[in-house]
Amino acid sequence: MTRMNKGVICMIFSALSFSVQNMIVKELSYTMGTGEIAFFRGLFSSIIILALMKAQGIHFSKEDRGTLLFRGVMGGSGMICLFIALGGMPLADVSILSQLSAFFVMIFAAVFLKEVMPRNSVLPLIIIVVGACLVVRPWNFSSFNVYSVFVLIQAICAAAAYTTISKLTGSGKHHQYEIVFYFLVCACLSGIILMGGHFQMPDEWEWFLYIMLGIITVIAQILMTDAYAYANPVIVSFVAYIAVFFNAFWGFVVFNEMMTFMTVAGGLCIIGGSMYLTKLKHDRLAHAEELTKHKES
Repeated sequence: MTRMNKGVICMIFSALSFSVQNMIVKELSYTMGTGEIAFFRGLFSSIIILALMKAQGIHFSKEDRGTLLFRGVMGGSGMICLFIALGGMPLADVSILSQLSAFFVMIFAAVFLKEVMPRNSVLPLIIIVVGACLVVRPWNFSSFNVYSVFVLIQAICAAAAYTTISKLTGSGKHHQYEIVFYFLVCACLSGIILMGGHFQMPDEWEWFLYIMLGIITVIAQILMTDAYAYANPVIVSFVAYIAVFFNAFWGFVVFNEMMTFMTVAGGLCIIGGSMYLTKLKHDRLAHAEELTKHKES
């Protein structure tokens, strides 16, 4: 099996794992509060990450702790917003709007990392915005779902986290496990704050779901990391959009959710525009690398 095929397979199973995570969170949201879900998910996943770090001899670094903390806060805040949205929206709708993170990554990279926006990026950006409007439908109060605002906030937080991750991983000083650990701990602390003094003890079934949630979260993160290590980032990013299908499937089978025509149309605009933006960005980076090599030679 080639490295490319391994990367694609890892990304497919990562997307499947994240969709199962969303399904479990939605199931728990019927009986448990968002604070409890965030707390236990972060707690069990961080314990697993710590065990993996110890087993592989990975140590915490003393550098960039402020950046690591910022990534953790952004990731944790985004996760809280995602969990809130999953309690009030269909899985497919949440998954589609989450893809807006690619749109915000492009904006943040241009503003904060001073990256040049790729040529011909205006049209896909407009298409993505139109797609978001079709899914959210802010002009129709009867169709507008306030939970969609939380998904938009999650997409913004995720974009900020991704932008920070590219800076951390680019330095080569931080292992992926360390970056994920900060995120999980911040999410756990956010859950404690949300709970306040209203902790609800899980029953046996909920304990089982929490443990599965922690395990699946770590598996999804590791598979996603392996996917980008094995295969071309553009192809992996395209394959990642299969998560929308997985979420729609679980929504239909488990929760009897149906997608509207407007949601499908908006989803096609968001996913299509995001895929094109991703391709433009990587084409620009590849061209820049070629120019650098040409100058050095």
